[in-house]
Amino acid sequence: MKGLPKASKARVMFLTLPKEIETEFDTGYGDNNNSKWEMDISLLEHPNQEPGIMVWQTVAQVIRVEITSLMNVPGKDVRRDLEKDWTSMTWEILSDANGVINIQDV
Repeated sequence: MKGLPKASKARVMFLTLPKEIETEFDTGYGDNNNSKWEMDISLLEHPNQEPGIMVWQTVAQVIRVEITSLMNVPGKDVRRDLEKDWTSMTWEILSDANGVINIQDV
C-alpha cells in the first residue's frame, strides 16, 4: 500500500497478522535497526491508490508495538482469537496531521 498523506485515511481488511521482516535500509527498529512489519491486506479505499489485494509494510508504533505485543500474550486461544478478530473486521488506517498512523475498527 502506498503511504497515506497526512490527515487522511484508508479502509482495509487485514488478511494476515503482522510479521517482522528485514529490509536493506535503516528503519531504526528491530535487532539490526532494519525491521519493518508487513501484513497482507485487502485495500478497500485509499486517497491515492486503487483498491485491491496487496501488502502493507510499516514501522507504525500501533503495529510494531501494540498489535505485536497482543500477539505474544500467553495462552493458546489468545492469538487465535486475535487473528479471528483482526481478519474478520473492517479497519481504518488513520494518518493524523503529523503523519502518525493509528488504526480503528469500523
